[in-house]
Amino acid sequence: MEQKPKLAFGEINYKNLEQFKVITQKTLPVSYSENFYIKILTYSDFSTLGYYNDIAVGAITARIEDKDGKKTAYIMTFGVLDAYRRLGFGTQLLNELINRVKTHEEIRTIYLHMWVSNEIGFQFYSRHGFEKTVYKRNYYTDIEPPHCYILTKRLYPDVDPPIPYTEEDTEKESEIAQQ
Repeated sequence: MEQKPKLAFGEINYKNLEQFKVITQKTLPVSYSENFYIKILTYSDFSTLGYYNDIAVGAITARIEDKDGKKTAYIMTFGVLDAYRRLGFGTQLLNELINRVKTHEEIRTIYLHMWVSNEIGFQFYSRHGFEKTVYKRNYYTDIEPPHCYILTKRLYPDVDPPIPYTEEDTEKESEIAQQ
C-alpha cells in the first residue's frame, strides 16, 4: 500500500505571514483586510501552516469562542493549494487542529460556516465527523445562493448530547438588531 505524503506543521508568525496570505488568497473566495492577518497572529495555538518538502501548501486557523456559556473552537480559514489537494493534506491539517483543541478539555466542539453549494466541502467535513447543525438563510452578501450551514463536530460524542438542527434567517436577525 502506498504511503500518503506527510506534512510538517509550523505556527503562523510574522516571518511566514506572507505565505499564509498567499494560501488564503488562492484557496478562499473572500478577501481579508490587513487587520485580519495581523489578528491571526494572536491565535497561534490554533493556527498552523502545513509544509511539504519545506513548501507551505496549506493552512488552518481557528479561535476560541464562548457560545451559550460553553467554549468552542471556530475554524476561520482552511485551505490547501490546488496542486497539493487529494494527497491527504487537508485531513492532516484538520487532525492537527483537532488534536490541539483537545488539549483544552473545556472545549467541547469545533464549528465553521460553509456555503450551502459547497458539496465537496460538506463531504470532506462529514467524513471527519462534522454535522449540519444550523442552516442560515441570507448569511452571505456577495455570493449566490447567499445561505450557509454551520457545521459542528462534537469532540466527545459519547459524552455530549447531539446538537439539534435549526434554521435561522440572517436578514431578520440583522433587522431586529437595528431596531
